Amino acid sequence: MSKLKKNVLFLLIASCALGTSLSNEHFSVVSDGSGVTSLKKVGDPHAPNFIAEGASLGSAMMRYRIGSGQWIDYDSTSAEKKIDVTSHFKIVGDTLTQKITVSNNSDSEIEVGDLAIALPMNTEYKNQDVVNTFNNALFRHSFISGHGSFVFWLPVGGTGTHLVMTPEADTHLEFFKEQRASYSTGGVGYMAYIHSLAESELQPAGTWRQKHTSLNIKPGQKASYAFNYRWADDYQGVRDVLYENGGIDVRIAPGMVVPENLFVKVALRTKNKIDSLNPEYPKQTKVEYLGEKSRDTHIYKIEFAKLGENLVTVEYSGSKHMVLEFFVIQPLETLVKKRAAFIAEKQQYRDTSLWYDGLYSLWDVRNEEGKNLLGPDNLSGQHEYAVSGSDDPSNSKCMYLSEANVAFPNAEQIESLEYFIENFVWGKHQRTDKEIPYPYGIYGSENWKENREATRDPIEEGKSRPGQGGSQCRMWRTFDYTTYFALYYNMYLIAKKNPEMVKYLDADEYLERAYGTVKAFFEVPYNIYMEGGWAFTGWTDWAYTLGNFHEKYMLKIIDALEKSGQQEKADYIRGEWEKKVKYFIYDDPYPFTSEMPVDSTAYESTYAIAKYAMNNELNPDKKLWKNKNTGQWYSHPVIDKTKHAEFMERQLMANLACRGWLEASYYFLGSDFRGLGSSGYTLSYMSQMGGWSVLDYSLYFAEKPEEYLRLGYASMLSSWALVNAGEKESGYGFWYPGKMHDGSVGWGFCPQKVGQEWNHGCWDKDAGGVKRGPWPVCGEIDHGLTAGVEVACTVLLDDPLFGLFAYGGELDEKAGNVNVIPRDGVRRRLHVLVGDTRMHMRFDRDGFAKDKAIIFDKDFSEISFNVESRSKNRHLTSLIITGLKDGEYKLLVDGKKTGAKSVSNGNKVVFDIPVEAAGKDASVIIQKL
Repeated sequence: MSKLKKNVLFLLIASCALGTSLSNEHFSVVSDGSGVTSLKKVGDPHAPNFIAEGASLGSAMMRYRIGSGQWIDYDSTSAEKKIDVTSHFKIVGDTLTQKITVSNNSDSEIEVGDLAIALPMNTEYKNQDVVNTFNNALFRHSFISGHGSFVFWLPVGGTGTHLVMTPEADTHLEFFKEQRASYSTGGVGYMAYIHSLAESELQPAGTWRQKHTSLNIKPGQKASYAFNYRWADDYQGVRDVLYENGGIDVRIAPGMVVPENLFVKVALRTKNKIDSLNPEYPKQTKVEYLGEKSRDTHIYKIEFAKLGENLVTVEYSGSKHMVLEFFVIQPLETLVKKRAAFIAEKQQYRDTSLWYDGLYSLWDVRNEEGKNLLGPDNLSGQHEYAVSGSDDPSNSKCMYLSEANVAFPNAEQIESLEYFIENFVWGKHQRTDKEIPYPYGIYGSENWKENREATRDPIEEGKSRPGQGGSQCRMWRTFDYTTYFALYYNMYLIAKKNPEMVKYLDADEYLERAYGTVKAFFEVPYNIYMEGGWAFTGWTDWAYTLGNFHEKYMLKIIDALEKSGQQEKADYIRGEWEKKVKYFIYDDPYPFTSEMPVDSTAYESTYAIAKYAMNNELNPDKKLWKNKNTGQWYSHPVIDKTKHAEFMERQLMANLACRGWLEASYYFLGSDFRGLGSSGYTLSYMSQMGGWSVLDYSLYFAEKPEEYLRLGYASMLSSWALVNAGEKESGYGFWYPGKMHDGSVGWGFCPQKVGQEWNHGCWDKDAGGVKRGPWPVCGEIDHGLTAGVEVACTVLLDDPLFGLFAYGGELDEKAGNVNVIPRDGVRRRLHVLVGDTRMHMRFDRDGFAKDKAIIFDKDFSEISFNVESRSKNRHLTSLIITGLKDGEYKLLVDGKKTGAKSVSNGNKVVFDIPVEAAGKDASVIIQKL
């Protein structure tokens, strides 16, 4: 180690000795001679080593050619080097700088086609090693976008030291790639490209949205590039590093997936001079500069008219650029209805000769017409469990269709759901209430027919050997139960509000099915002994110890049972649920895992647990329950509310850690990260399900809601980009043109030009992976779109950055009033966060009238709107409001006073509104006396 003036420390990777190190009051850097093997923050005893075990930071990958010859892979061990690349590190104060130098040692001009740096950080997770994962592993967040690029890493739990990498001066990044390989066995992992022309030519498959460049370097010349690494404590710290290092800190509302009937606002905080914002389609895009909000923060309004991918290039400081990637979709309501119709009309088997009659299965857009619908007899490369209705990919369809029909009841689609329940589910995939033992048990993967007909492991013995073929007792998979009790609850709502549209069961019978399935969720898997098999040993306990999606519907079922006078059943569910709540808050130090240690699946359920604990009283207990798997009893003699708040904060930070927030591209912003960090597949079902957690937190718990609302709403919008939809003029869809696929959807999104995703059934064989864009087969994404419908809302926020703004709506201020037209896709929920007003409005059915404004007076004490009837019969619609200012309110419907309500402490109040049959809106005024 050399110490120079001004506390500058240098490390030359190409020639340093083993064990060489650098350190100051900020950085501790160790090299083994081939690169940096340890990078830690000084003074933080909890900060992990940011470099992966067995890896080193500092290597560069290069391809070059002389003249018009073939691309040549750079070999650092070659004795005769026509071209060389070295990597230097230096520490100056709080910045570690990596300088990469390319030298032409030949007597010919050389074209460098690829120049990429390896970033082998500690983002590999050991299967089932939860303790190591949450204490030492990192998430990577990357934004590859010209001179505005950045990469940062943070602990999996979401709190602690963050490391931020930004390009210096004229250095830029234009492409990335990641390979699934262990660093300890020589894998290169994540590569960020300064130049990528050779890669684009050598891998012609797939698409890429940014320009591929190369470098021409003359004999004897050198070219240098540099990256700065700095520490940050949190997300705001990362933003500050971007700003201070000459980058651009971007904020966007409401998101980067933009319905064509809405617009976005963009804030750019930078010390640079913004020269222009250049849209990819200038004739179909309107960019308006709204001024400088505060020093160095510039606000723009952008309106798009072209469906699909839209680039907006930020040109700044004369020669620099950054690319913002938007995706424009049809109006949300169009997508909600189009997706539901597609499932009912094209994704269901209706053939009584098939054992899987009634099944909803996957759609593969690549297949020839007539073979798009997959199933047990048409796998098309998919695993059988994915297409058989016995796992999340295919059973997500019924869940989405039921949620869409709660919002917009459709007789034909409801008939499709009942056909599915009667012919595929009851007495087939799910045991009936009369089948003993294990009533309501659900046969999980691979398919229910094999499991029901298997003779091995008699069901009376309560055994299951998942590694040895089919089993009668293969009913341990808890996720199947949550889907079906949520489905039954939705059918209960549909039947209760629209009894004339249901034929198979009535509302009470659907509620009983929901209750029975919840009961089975807690009892059936827990009473099946498992000998060996994947990830399971001993007694299954995932109903109590693991976050399962759709669990929050359990709370709705409790409420429905209580309202119907079935208190004993409601108390049973609440008791089992509270066992889980206490376990997560008090008993499990790592409660945010799911089927894998790093798995965003749990962030919907764990937030529901946190919210329940914050809003409900939990009682002390002794020996509440015993875990059969471990033999441990759980007792909670002291209930401490501060722990509930701490759990909610931990839950929030862990959810944020695996979610794009600062990355201004539509496939990262708001999305969860799965697989290989932020370069594995994105826009999964948890983009919206876990995004609900962030959105709900902003509405009900955040002291300053604006940042979380921007992220939460972007999450709710995000996965709608996967829906292939359009009009005739746009080819009926951006991703897969043709009317036949209008309303289809992708499983997830591959952000790489060609990605090595786990599902080989979605690979392009010629490309050797999944090409950039939505996967060509739909899968479990409909679970996410379900959340997109269930919690769709319009939010009026007095945003300190963007001003008064309607998320999911159109805003107009006239004559002292605030007018909001909801365009959130469902038109059933409206939230107002303005000044000291925290008002929340929701319908139990119907919705606000389409394209008509909700009008508030200046202090939000008078509200007028129209109600759209979505029923064939005259009925009452309930509007539930919390947060109204205290006082007496009268209700006027079509000019007639129909009642009055008293409000105190902003508590919940319910206005019952008489509504005619569909086709006639009701005009409503709620007025403070």
